[in-house]
Amino acid sequence: MKEKLTILFLSKITGDRAAGPTYSIPAQVAAQAKIDNLLWFNNNYNKPQAWIDNKLPVLNLTDIPSGRLNDLPAPFNQPDLIVVEMCYMHFANKIIAAAQKQHIPYIIIPRSNFTKQAQQHKPLKKWLGNVLYFKRMVRKAAAIQYLTQQEQVESGPGWNTNSFVIPNGISLPVLQNKVFSAKCLRTVYVGRVEKYQKGLDLLVEAMGKLQNQLRSAHFTLDIYGPDRHNSLEPLKERIANLKLSDLISYKGAVFGAEKARVLQEADIFVMTSRFEGHPMGLIEALAYGLPCVVTTGTNMREEIEKFGAGWTADNTVDSIAAALTKILNERAQFAQKSAHARALAEQYDWDKIAQQSHQIYEEILNHLKENTGNNYDISLSHPATFNTR
Repeated sequence: MKEKLTILFLSKITGDRAAGPTYSIPAQVAAQAKIDNLLWFNNNYNKPQAWIDNKLPVLNLTDIPSGRLNDLPAPFNQPDLIVVEMCYMHFANKIIAAAQKQHIPYIIIPRSNFTKQAQQHKPLKKWLGNVLYFKRMVRKAAAIQYLTQQEQVESGPGWNTNSFVIPNGISLPVLQNKVFSAKCLRTVYVGRVEKYQKGLDLLVEAMGKLQNQLRSAHFTLDIYGPDRHNSLEPLKERIANLKLSDLISYKGAVFGAEKARVLQEADIFVMTSRFEGHPMGLIEALAYGLPCVVTTGTNMREEIEKFGAGWTADNTVDSIAAALTKILNERAQFAQKSAHARALAEQYDWDKIAQQSHQIYEEILNHLKENTGNNYDISLSHPATFNTR
């Protein structure tokens, strides 16, 4: 690894405790700052005390009211590289416009925003934004960083010819001996209650098809998380109409130590998302040794299958029902799948990911210098991919 790079991270996270980037971006910054010269500009007035206590190199609009690149402290007003966390953030326009004028390369981490499924959500608004600005911004980026290979595939090649894959990471909890329930199956979902993206409607319908078998096995599902887009009431109504109220309970949002307790006491974690970037909640469940039920849309189906860390399904009711049936028939495999879940989570150490990021950032900058000068349309000779195995 060569000398430190000067990197500017851009984001606009609000501190929503149910949103994955609230945790992944500060952790990513902390790990990268160990090996590179880094400043994180969060373009709002949010700066939680935890960021200050952890001595993260972060500024916000209180520190830089203009939000302009030239007003950032040197050398971050002329960094080697800018990393844009997510894409559909209008604040980035003036910073990226200044970067383009000064020939400062930038990469974009879209966090599932470019996938076909995400583009179909509020499609008119996204189409208009893409036509007016975002497509050009993305095409001029040095590269796109996807969080999983599945996200890369689902996003397609039309955004930018250069992309690489580096996942989210995790700080591993101390793992206690996992004890599974002898007389029941305690299944949990922890995340935002968004009926469409998170596929909770598919999960409820699948449980409706199997409800007699699930009752016989004393299978229960507890849903933890805040309501988003008024998804909760329609979901509750469907649960009641299918007569599943004895099997499915909504428990509200949990965070911190309470969330850790929920994961430690559960037997199974389930996530049936239609689309994701790289779900932090799922990685966290794996870190607690929870065998997981996941759909293709979680973008971790391949990893779960390779490691034998749970059960997988297509994003259909019948396929999810088939995966739930396998759980009922494979209780003897829970301990083994738990060990495999933890082994998979251990692949996502933040320090390892920071080292890999630095290497790829260097490769991108070298290609820009050697092959294209000030032209952002580069082609990596060996597009780098973080391998989990």
